[in-house]
Amino acid sequence: MKEVKVDPMNRIFAKTMEIFTYLGLILMVVPGVIYIVGTSGFVDVEDVVTHWDKSASEFWEELKGLNVKGYSWFLNNLAHMDCLSLIGIVFLALAPLVAVITSLVKADSKYKLILAIVVIEFVIAIVRPLIMEATGH
Repeated sequence: MKEVKVDPMNRIFAKTMEIFTYLGLILMVVPGVIYIVGTSGFVDVEDVVTHWDKSASEFWEELKGLNVKGYSWFLNNLAHMDCLSLIGIVFLALAPLVAVITSLVKADSKYKLILAIVVIEFVIAIVRPLIMEATGH
């Protein structure tokens, strides 16, 4: 059987993605299950179901009187399991960014510029909601 050679950059990318995916799933599922089985959440399950057809802005305005911008709406409520489960989603969303950053270490010089551009794009996407909150756009 022929041995398949995997570039070290690809290997570290895949391993980082695997680790962050497992962590994200655990951090999302465990608080989510605790929320569903009966702890009081930031939003009651029945309210979520009855307002499921709303846009995000309508949903939060009607249920909590919130004008949701940026990340503070859930970071300020991490004591509630439904908000805490979003940390898992954050891990899943950050997995590609962390994987690209870790793969930069092992990347050939011809890939480093492309990967650096990808990192910059991720950072802009992460910071954009904070800038939009500050400017009101």
